[in-house]
Amino acid sequence: MGLLESIRRLFGRAEDAMNHADYAALDAVHHAEDRLDDATGGKFYDAVEKADAEAGELLERLGLDEEPGQAEAPRG
Repeated sequence: MGLLESIRRLFGRAEDAMNHADYAALDAVHHAEDRLDDATGGKFYDAVEKADAEAGELLERLGLDEEPGQAEAPRG
């Protein structure tokens, strides 16, 4: 089972790397939202908040609403 376990660890590390990249992208979007809000003096606050809520719903549907390291342990 050594090969199978090595493959599982490899996939686990790949999944962790993808999750960290996803959260880095999400942080960049939040930073852009903040900058847009600051630059416009809050003029488009409602639109920015609506986009943020929709992004949150998308993450929830994709199962990415947990912070890295807080997701359930894989079963099996």
